[in-house]
Amino acid sequence: MVRQAEADDLERVAEIERLSFPNPWTPYYLENALKDFFLVYDDGQRVQGYLAATCRDEDYKATILKVAVHPEARGRGIASELVREALEAFHRRGIKNVDLDVKIISAGAVHLYEKFGFRIQRMVTVDVDDTSFLVMKKELEP
Repeated sequence: MVRQAEADDLERVAEIERLSFPNPWTPYYLENALKDFFLVYDDGQRVQGYLAATCRDEDYKATILKVAVHPEARGRGIASELVREALEAFHRRGIKNVDLDVKIISAGAVHLYEKFGFRIQRMVTVDVDDTSFLVMKKELEP
């Protein structure tokens, strides 16, 4: 089930973060994410995934910052459920535009977002390590 993240979830979220990203967020960033928009997928025994976003209600805009699922729980539709629930919550808040950045080499993530109607807006290359990102956007129906 998808629910709002709580402080007690952060240890497991940090584990998922370390297993999912080469440069994981620090505990400080994870704690701050709780103050904005932070969902977890809890299978009834433990948190198996999470989605962190930031919402700017005054601009009617949200940005999905991270979606991650524990490696042992991948392939079960957890990321899809998190994105679906986030989009519904954004819609209820009156958010009209949702965007995100995704590494161009993450074909699975790109496909996931396209499935929910996100469209590629542009590609950005970061010169430091030659990493390329796709900027994707979705407009929510009123």
